Amino acid sequence: PWSTLLEDWVEDVSVPMEGVKSTSIMFAGGAAVMDQPFALFCAEDRNNCHLEVYPRSNGDVYICGCGGSDYVRGSRFREGGDCADPAVNFDGDPNRVAAASDSFGKMSSIGAGEPIVQQSCMRPCPPDGLPIMGKVPAVEGCYLACGHNCWGILWGPVTGLAMSELLVDGESTTVDLSAFDPARFMPGRSGQRGKKR
Repeated sequence: PWSTLLEDWVEDVSVPMEGVKSTSIMFAGGAAVMDQPFALFCAEDRNNCHLEVYPRSNGDVYICGCGGSDYVRGSRFREGGDCADPAVNFDGDPNRVAAASDSFGKMSSIGAGEPIVQQSCMRPCPPDGLPIMGKVPAVEGCYLACGHNCWGILWGPVTGLAMSELLVDGESTTVDLSAFDPARFMPGRSGQRGKKR
């Protein structure tokens, strides 16, 4: 979501990005998890969690969907804001850690103890839910590839390929980038779909 700071550096550019700061936890699992590595997706429960439970190759169990996400807007990413430095303030919300631990503890004996990791991540979300990928109109040499929400790792390789094609060849042949055009958020620019905040 720090891509929104481009607005401070380049005139008449809009990168409307909201960060969704979400808590996640991890439990030590062991051999049983390695032997049966199944993911689990849960409906919302009495703790307002909708857990997603993922086994790790080392036997640990990663859990997200802890609920209670913090929606972070532009000023909080700027100097003086509580999220200005991406390296700080990313411990998990203790209330959401407790809720998710309670929910998981009722499902599995693995959740009987304390989580070995309590953290939060910041997911970048444009207002229309689509990534922002392409050349920034009327700004020489300026390109964006951001706003992939929780799918950034999955979409990273194809994003890298598409953007490299755009930079080297002038267009992407792997992916039609028109739906992701940064111009959709820049009033008066070609390809406009959205509106400035």
